[in-house]
Amino acid sequence: MFERIYIHNYKCLVNFELPLGETSLLVGANGTGKTAVLDVVFGLRKLLAGEARVNDPIAFHPTTLTRWQSDRKQLFEIDLIANGESYRYRLRVEHDRNERQSRVIEESLVSNGDTLFSCDLGEVKLYRDDGSEGPTYGADWSESALARVAAQPFNTRLTNFMEIMKSTVVCSIRPALLGTESQRESEYLGRHAENFVDWYRHAVQENPASVRNHVEALRPVVEGFHDVHLQQAGLDQRALMLDFHADGAALDVDLKRFKLRFGELSDGQRALVVLYAMLHLRDPVVEGVMFLDEPDNFVALAEIQPWIMALVDMCQEKAVQAVICSHHPELIDYLGPDSGLLLRRDSSAVSVTRLQSPDLPDYGLKLSELVARGWER
Repeated sequence: MFERIYIHNYKCLVNFELPLGETSLLVGANGTGKTAVLDVVFGLRKLLAGEARVNDPIAFHPTTLTRWQSDRKQLFEIDLIANGESYRYRLRVEHDRNERQSRVIEESLVSNGDTLFSCDLGEVKLYRDDGSEGPTYGADWSESALARVAAQPFNTRLTNFMEIMKSTVVCSIRPALLGTESQRESEYLGRHAENFVDWYRHAVQENPASVRNHVEALRPVVEGFHDVHLQQAGLDQRALMLDFHADGAALDVDLKRFKLRFGELSDGQRALVVLYAMLHLRDPVVEGVMFLDEPDNFVALAEIQPWIMALVDMCQEKAVQAVICSHHPELIDYLGPDSGLLLRRDSSAVSVTRLQSPDLPDYGLKLSELVARGWER
């Protein structure tokens, strides 16, 4: 579980610290850095998975420097607890605005006070689980040196941290980008769920029993939905197909059951399929973390609340954490009183406070209505 995220000199976030709980709802006006927080987590995930260099657009390109800061260095820290151990990961990046170049000048991982990994100016030092010193070697400054550390029997603590980071989901669903066919499996869901069918294919292969939970959860919320399966569409291709049934005496019996390709669904239906898949098609062994940006987009009012309730139940029953950015009144009223975090931008700084009702007489208004009027504190 992520306990704290620290970000300095990234877009609008300067000396910014965000505490997190089992569930956290990030609320605030546009431009207060809610999505920027998710971009940082996604960038770190890509770096630690070895899928990006530090100056890639999806990571920490020089254009992500705060425009009103002269400092050319960015600092990121993540505190998390996994498998009973506390971790702090630290990354410092230096940019050259003129050359559009970037390099990692500091990277470290500490667990329960023990240094497991450090990299200063390209010089890597590894440590074993028992705290003894391991090998020392040079590293490429343009990428995460930690991502290149192979899992070994003597560095299981480091490996546990890496598994949590690489399995973290950071997603803002864009139905228009979702295809129907998969040519390969994908272990990680994309930033906009654009590789959903590839990810679904991998999830089903790894945990086939979870498909039934996904189907049972979708039936009450997607009208007429009956089942979902992958269908052969070529030598290596699989198409995601959904079975529906139509009720009504006037309908031809042969047409009461029909199939639709995933791409033939409405934007809202595709979003619901993805949202419930993220709840149910997960590895039960890995402690999961989800950062979701406005999951309510494309979803009807009557559809979002059952999903919120299912999300909260999952977080309480399993080792799963959810961090959500949203303006939606249903989310604010359901999660805000206990889990709401208000981001405010004042001049050149963004601050975080607990989302609370104001010290005013009881007007009988919901928390979402107070937020809409700007009366929250």
